[in-house]
Amino acid sequence: MSTLRKLTLDLELGQTILVGQSNRPAEITKIEYHERSGEITINTTRGPRKALTFKLMPIEQLEDPADKYR
Repeated sequence: MSTLRKLTLDLELGQTILVGQSNRPAEITKIEYHERSGEITINTTRGPRKALTFKLMPIEQLEDPADKYR
């Protein structure tokens, strides 16, 4: 098993993706980035979906969390 070092996600409006447990096709209608929460949401013809199950942390928050209490 190898370790993934970089992830690139190329999505376009009108692109068909598979969603849900039964892998039904859905077309992307809107892509939104929520700056406050860091989430990326994809609106599809079958409803809104989260693009990722994790969030990207802003660079300024990469410090040691213990520094907050020192």
